[in-house]
Amino acid sequence: MVQALVDGLAGRKGIELHHVNLPLSRDSGDIGRIRPGKLWVLLRACLKARRLARAEGLDTLYYVPAPGKRSALYRDWIALGMCRPAFRRLVLHWHACGLGEWLRIRATAAERRLTLRSLGGADLSIVLAESLRADADLLGAKRVTVVPNGIADPCPCLAHAPGINNPFCVLFLGLCSEEKGLFDVAEAVVAANQQIDVSGKAPALALTAAGPFPNSATRDRFSRLVAMHPAALRHAGVVTGEQKHLLFLQSHAMCLPTHYPHEGQPLVLLEAMAYDLPVVSTRWGAIPETVPAGGAQLVSPKNLPELTQALLSVRASPPPAGIMRQHFLSRFSLTAHLDALARALQSA
Repeated sequence: MVQALVDGLAGRKGIELHHVNLPLSRDSGDIGRIRPGKLWVLLRACLKARRLARAEGLDTLYYVPAPGKRSALYRDWIALGMCRPAFRRLVLHWHACGLGEWLRIRATAAERRLTLRSLGGADLSIVLAESLRADADLLGAKRVTVVPNGIADPCPCLAHAPGINNPFCVLFLGLCSEEKGLFDVAEAVVAANQQIDVSGKAPALALTAAGPFPNSATRDRFSRLVAMHPAALRHAGVVTGEQKHLLFLQSHAMCLPTHYPHEGQPLVLLEAMAYDLPVVSTRWGAIPETVPAGGAQLVSPKNLPELTQALLSVRASPPPAGIMRQHFLSRFSLTAHLDALARALQSA
């Protein structure tokens, strides 16, 4: 989403944009880890931001704050402690959530004070949905506005979804972790197949998971599941471009039973809706506000029987063609997102 902002926001409604990249993490497994080299990268980026503010007369600092993770929060203290004094205004864009709850339950008194000093009283806080405004409210933002995510249409010439034949192809896309629901959907697919007697034929449902693993232990655990159910489960690796496009076209439903504590508005669900795929997910984060009631099955987190039944239900009775795609086009286009973001920034 930051890349979309950098590529599409400059010049919109008179906004001048300067981007200071902050590449702290080498890969998904490095996110949130403390590593000495990250401090040097952070300090260099902060000094560059201060130089830009002076040289270009910039007045507003835009920053994506941390969720409830201690190491990421310490990064924010350093970044905002160095950069915020150089700008008249601060805009926080909350792509992840959970900081407020973490401050209430797990933070020390000193951590709460430092966080309020560095992130408190932002001139504008942008949240992805009304249900995700708790962090901004707790930190005393002067103004809070809702701007849903938006993506470029990945399939503008979409013709039709594949016919529903065995197997019913379920897609899981994203970080292949337990918290994102990888093992929940795998176990639900296996359980659903056990309820449908196919007498040794191909499974009625098959799961394709795509994306990186957070660590080798998670990869090995999923590999053991695949070895036990090779006809029903597979991992497609990290997919991009045409490979990812074909994977969407070959799938019948997207399943993301996430219970990730910092979940906001998963972009993979926007992609699934663009491909007109029905969605099976959890009542979690902004997901209930993101998907249409007529095209999605939402279940309780970590509830295997409920998830299994939802997959069987969407296989037996998929939503009418076009519902999901029309919902995407009307609410989550990249143009609408950038226009709304530009209006929000102007309001500051």
